[in-house]
Amino acid sequence: MRRAAVTIGVAVVLAAAWYSTIEAARAVDAEEPLTIAVMDPLASRLACECVKGHAQRDYEKFGKFLEKQLERPIKVVFAESLARARQGNGRIDLVIGKQSVVKSDAAELHWSFRPLAMLTGNDGATTLTGLFVVRNDDPAKTTADLKGYKVFFGPTDSDEKHAAALAALRAAGVTPPEKPETRPGCSDAALDVLQEQGPAAGVISSYAMPLLEGCGAIQKGSLRIVGETGPVPFITVFAAESVVEAAGKQVLAALFAANKDSALLKIMESKDGFVEMPKAAESGWPGWRGANRDAMVNRLPKRLPEKPKFLWTKTLTSEALAGVAATNEALVVADRDATDQNDVFRCLNPMTGVENWQLEYAAPGKLDYGNSARATPLIHDGKAYLLGAFGHLHCVQLIDGSVLWKKNIVRDYGAKLITWGMSASPLVVDGKLIVNPGAKDAALVALDPATGKELWRCGGAAAAYSSFIVGRFGGVRQIVGYDAASLGGWNVENGRRLWTLVPPERGDFNVPTPIDCDGKLLVSTENNGTRLYDFDEHGVIRPKPLAEHADLAPDASTPVAIGGRVFGCRGELFCLDAKSGLKQLWSGGDKAFDDYVSIIGSPERLLITTNRGELLLVGAGPTRYELISRLQVFDDGTATISHPALVGNRLYLRGGTTIGCVLLE
Repeated sequence: MRRAAVTIGVAVVLAAAWYSTIEAARAVDAEEPLTIAVMDPLASRLACECVKGHAQRDYEKFGKFLEKQLERPIKVVFAESLARARQGNGRIDLVIGKQSVVKSDAAELHWSFRPLAMLTGNDGATTLTGLFVVRNDDPAKTTADLKGYKVFFGPTDSDEKHAAALAALRAAGVTPPEKPETRPGCSDAALDVLQEQGPAAGVISSYAMPLLEGCGAIQKGSLRIVGETGPVPFITVFAAESVVEAAGKQVLAALFAANKDSALLKIMESKDGFVEMPKAAESGWPGWRGANRDAMVNRLPKRLPEKPKFLWTKTLTSEALAGVAATNEALVVADRDATDQNDVFRCLNPMTGVENWQLEYAAPGKLDYGNSARATPLIHDGKAYLLGAFGHLHCVQLIDGSVLWKKNIVRDYGAKLITWGMSASPLVVDGKLIVNPGAKDAALVALDPATGKELWRCGGAAAAYSSFIVGRFGGVRQIVGYDAASLGGWNVENGRRLWTLVPPERGDFNVPTPIDCDGKLLVSTENNGTRLYDFDEHGVIRPKPLAEHADLAPDASTPVAIGGRVFGCRGELFCLDAKSGLKQLWSGGDKAFDDYVSIIGSPERLLITTNRGELLLVGAGPTRYELISRLQVFDDGTATISHPALVGNRLYLRGGTTIGCVLLE
């Protein structure tokens, strides 16, 4: 069985996006062949012919099918890496291969790709797993039995044999080696397990066992499976920068057309053919309060574990107030250097905590509550937007941290740095990056996310500390947020200010984020309490609130809205009914509520992170305060102000100078 000769040592976080405009991409002449690099380990040209109907995908016939669909020549090349595919072939337009390997190669070559679709297997799945194998006579029964074993992992670019395998060991209570011992291929790991004198296990791909036995690499039955990793993405179709948007849509249509050809599906060993990429390619928690800035997830666990289960932990250099941004492929966290003169942003592998890259730049100054970033990084469209407390704004490639553009929104717009530093997390809406310099003629600014070029600006007051949201209020889609003196709404297209609302009580610091509450606007501040506002048919706020609740008056913590109920914290946890005039349904007291908390909501429960290094799981029902369970994650007293990120059952939580991945289930 052939296997990729892996030389890349860097784990990749995300395939980069398209060039932002068609002009930026080099169009492919319709008369030129469209070159497809096949890196699928189940392709017949890259595997042995030992097992009938397995690893015999016929990409030559598939290329002929695409020729007819696209009405242009197709050139299919086979290689075990992008570098080899490039040799003698010049331009590569499409790549079909294991997602993690393609991304790793792309990072090494600094190529830009966009994932188009995924190929299902004979079982209809688009994923694969890693298998932990031991000798047949080994006493191990499960992954948990591998304590003290020598484990042969796969290379870092094969997620199922490396990152996912390390995560599976940690989840089973087995501490992986500090420097994992790797083997380039499944056959290498399998043979080393059989030849090792002491207790040993290897990690192989889930598709590999039939091939290892079929081609005689190992004797049938000599290895036994004792564990499996979580699923990771498998065969993915990527479009290179030479394929402009229109051509990409044509290719996607051709891929889906293959799904109607049962004979073609059979030779491609696929049950359902090609399927769309997941709707949220950057799923998870890509910025402040998650993907929709509402701190909501579909589900939370029924109970918290009795003891913290860390997938990994990492020590940072400094404490920071900025929240964590995390997707399935990348985690971005703010830091400072040891001299406290430079900002540092780190991108970590979310499965292992291994650092993929860091961005460091000079940012001298002195602020209360430390000098590190306050604004949560934003992951969007293959890029990360990083805003420091002193106004430094960087747009970097998420794949390697290379800087695409930068500016200082305080200095460049002639603004005055606010007392506690720039805090509003960047927002991307309708192809515009929204930031708030707080200058007299540039209170709010929209930038081109790809270039940093200014698209519009609106004058006004100094910046506040709250982040902005976008929503449809009174039938008008608008940006909503605070400046230092007032609440406001802005036209998304041109930045025109639509309305201004000055609260009756002055002196709010305007830290909590406004909330879109079923088309009405909910705001909470320390001097004016919680208020619910309606809008007229022109999208202008009605100045008199529909309802008020004076006791829920947080100075920093943002509430969440769940099914018409509002949950917020100020000294105690409040549950208010937004459908009946913010009527208080219940309140609950706990020493943890005396200080700042972060709240993540689901339809049934709340996950509350306290400033004492503790998690509380609370029922979100309408009748009473119900503390379901609590978990002390960090030492009591460890500052946990940074808003965590929740991706599936993985909570990325920062306490002081430690960041870790806590398994909730």
